[in-house]
Amino acid sequence: MRCLTLAEALRSAGHEVTLMGEIEGVDWLEQYLEAIGIARIPCERDAVPVKHLISLGADRLVVDSYWIDPDDIATANASIPTMAIVDNTARGIRAEWLLDHNFGAEELDWPAGSGRILAGSQYALVREAVTRHRIESGWVIPARDSRVVAFMGGTDPGGIMTSVAASIAATLPHLRFTAVTTPDQVARVATTVAAMPNAIVLGPTPDLPKLLAAADAVVSAAGTSAWDVCSMGRPVVLVGVVGNQSAALARALSRGLATGIDATLQSTNSVGALLADLLDNAPLRESLVRRANETFDGLGSRRVAAALTSKVR
Repeated sequence: MRCLTLAEALRSAGHEVTLMGEIEGVDWLEQYLEAIGIARIPCERDAVPVKHLISLGADRLVVDSYWIDPDDIATANASIPTMAIVDNTARGIRAEWLLDHNFGAEELDWPAGSGRILAGSQYALVREAVTRHRIESGWVIPARDSRVVAFMGGTDPGGIMTSVAASIAATLPHLRFTAVTTPDQVARVATTVAAMPNAIVLGPTPDLPKLLAAADAVVSAAGTSAWDVCSMGRPVVLVGVVGNQSAALARALSRGLATGIDATLQSTNSVGALLADLLDNAPLRESLVRRANETFDGLGSRRVAAALTSKVR
């Protein structure tokens, strides 16, 4: 989603964009790319085919991978100015730009020689489909019939949504609740919330921004989707689902952008209670939204696109 978000921002700025990688199996994404006319080229997983990229006439390259060898990225950067998207560490990558759009990333100790650093919430890659639903202030949810959407990111490698839904179902059985989860968890989550009369379970959907916009509160993984919710101005319970989310989650919690837990360190059993406390506490909701709006203005994608297309050193 980070690459798609940046691709859309670059297209809006008048640039030609091609996505390269593996996206097969995500039906809505394949259909969406075809509908908006963004070309896509399959390539070997976690590879940087420099010769192919040069043959395409690429004059900028964006790499988003936790596993591509830093030396391969440096080799690509020698031929095509490259931006590497990272999370909390440079990984030894040498590129023209390093982008870490996690909250508080600007405070990290970035090694000299890594490249130009774009770090922190001002560079949060948030789609326009999300920011058009932004609420600046005055967000007060109804006392009854609250609507909550839960989403644990596009991959949810630990299958956290099932246990999160179980906690919510046990604590708030009559909640108007929508869970958006990975295809392999749809049946399990549906079974988990079967006793909730107002629960809906969905697989991956292009309508996620609209669902989030209609929510009174959100339960989200603490990765990219968290910055979407913060940019929209919705009160949120964040759940750290993988280790590279832990640092940004801790900063977000300590500075009052969200409530939440780190599921890599503790059970998700408390998610339901955290959500119930949030729904019962209007001052807390208002405070979270105010701080989130102050921190995420929704313009990060434009800033990254401008940096990427600026003159290289």
